[in-house]
Amino acid sequence: MNTSSGKKPRTNELADRIAGFDDPSMGDEREREVILRAYTFGSIVSTYVFFALGVIFAVIGGGMWTALIVLASGVSGMAVSAYCKRENVDFSLAMARVSPHRLLISYILGAVFAIAWVAAIVFHMTTGHPLIDVGLGSDLSGLTSSTSIAIGAAVGFAGAIVAMSISRSRKIKQARREIASAADIEDED
Repeated sequence: MNTSSGKKPRTNELADRIAGFDDPSMGDEREREVILRAYTFGSIVSTYVFFALGVIFAVIGGGMWTALIVLASGVSGMAVSAYCKRENVDFSLAMARVSPHRLLISYILGAVFAIAWVAAIVFHMTTGHPLIDVGLGSDLSGLTSSTSIAIGAAVGFAGAIVAMSISRSRKIKQARREIASAADIEDED
């Protein structure tokens, strides 16, 4: 480890304390594994709940402010990535190994939420009122062209899928090279 910069490497001590990893409530090894898997499941469910809230608020007139809710759903992913980075684990490489079936399901669910969210906002902007008016008081008519929002959302979504696919294929190739390299080292022994 290079310590010439004089900086102490960041650790996950605070994150571990917040998560309670060293807390007696984690129980024995088996209980700890179950609890950690439960936390993972809860995090994924929470992300989809944020997506659903974004769609619901867009339907009732939250307008573009719902983008904050949708963006907030990414916080858990950023936290996981940062934690892994501090532990010297290549999270993007791990994500490249996600099974194609699981990846397809997440893409489909993400697309459904994104389409519903954009459709609700476009409807609101086109008609000047939300699908279900609960009196939030957001008049979005005339702010911008609903066509440009729909096109921008579609291009952005397609671009994100292409970028994630390219990144995934690169990481898969990297993982295969690392496995082959490790196998070569084992053969030499």
